[in-house]
Amino acid sequence: MMKLYVLASLLVTFTGSALADTVFNYDGFYARMKKSEKVEFSDITLAFVLQKAGTNEVCSVDKALITTDISEAPLTIAGNGELMLPFDLMLNAQKALIVLKQPEGAAPCDLNFKLRSKMPVPQQASVAQLRKLQRQFDELLDSLAGWGKYWLPDVSGLTVHFDSEVVAQSSDAALNQQLLCEQNRCRILLPDALADTATVQFSKVPDHATPLLQ
Repeated sequence: MMKLYVLASLLVTFTGSALADTVFNYDGFYARMKKSEKVEFSDITLAFVLQKAGTNEVCSVDKALITTDISEAPLTIAGNGELMLPFDLMLNAQKALIVLKQPEGAAPCDLNFKLRSKMPVPQQASVAQLRKLQRQFDELLDSLAGWGKYWLPDVSGLTVHFDSEVVAQSSDAALNQQLLCEQNRCRILLPDALADTATVQFSKVPDHATPLLQ
């Protein structure tokens, strides 16, 4: 039960106000980005995704801004709902707000965070390459969890995401047993017994990878 509680605390949801505009404080996001921007996490990133409150659907937003008492700047929202936030000490010091301008009657947004790889995973990837991402995900989750890391499940592998249905295979029998592809994603367990030189071949170029927890 404690593991589930800590994990739920990490996969935090910031819910906007019930006003006409949905508003979030920037400082909570800055504190998390400050940890994720360290050089040891250079291959992964902390992504913020706008979803309709209480669902997995992309939230309806006309315009997103980051504002202070003396400034206002637009923010970019990707088609998948990912909100591109600047990592800016001055904005944090100025108590910046993230403001979402929504259509009349639209449901308020939740702003969730997830960890993902910065660059696409190679179409043919070695266990060594996959383990590098796994280690960074595991260490960043521990950093974000603080004392809660002692109850957090380990990152046991990766989930590799694609834009459409995919299959994967490996000439290494042991690695083949750790692969499970369903629709547009493949789950890959990375136990210590696997050889670093073993490779997996995907039928198409991956989009990104996310951590797979035990």
